[in-house]
Amino acid sequence: MTEDKQNKQLLDDLDFAATLAKDGASTPLLGGRIGLMWGILLFFTFIMQWAILSRTLPLPPASLAFLWIGFATIGGLGSMILGRNISKIDGANTVANRVEQRIWMLFGLMMFSLFVGIVFNIAFFGGTVALFGFMVAVGFAGQGLAYGIIAHISQMKWLQINAYISFIPSTICFIFYNDILVYLIGGFTSLITIVLPSLICMKIERQNG
Repeated sequence: MTEDKQNKQLLDDLDFAATLAKDGASTPLLGGRIGLMWGILLFFTFIMQWAILSRTLPLPPASLAFLWIGFATIGGLGSMILGRNISKIDGANTVANRVEQRIWMLFGLMMFSLFVGIVFNIAFFGGTVALFGFMVAVGFAGQGLAYGIIAHISQMKWLQINAYISFIPSTICFIFYNDILVYLIGGFTSLITIVLPSLICMKIERQNG
């Protein structure tokens, strides 16, 4: 009886693997529009932060709070609206798209937890704003990890390449994490590692639509 259960479990595992491979090979990822929105928001926010801290823009440092509140508000509402639209598209419930949605949700929670921790560290334990540069570096590393998993599930080799590319700005940002230059680097790198792959995903989605 035990052997029969083991054989059944093996067959179930093989069926799941076959379903996973079929989904990955035939279904486009649908999160491109959300990625495009976040990529553009990050580019604008990082560049604005660099401009304010470098005094390129004559705005007080306190304006950074409004900048990031706006970033979070627009991004959160945009994700909610776009997510509802995506859920109505055929293929939204495939394994690859469910994994993509879950991974980016957890990525967002990770970044939020870092943000809250840094704010409390600065407020009560003498931390400096340089810690936000550390957050940028961690963000690109986490992004590379997320892309790598999604690429493996969806069987998109080009996305795997983008995962490796994402680790490069992470290293560079760690080098400059205590310098405001990190935000300039983060802004322009967002165009390469977030906006560009999002546009590619949207193009693939249109071609398969």
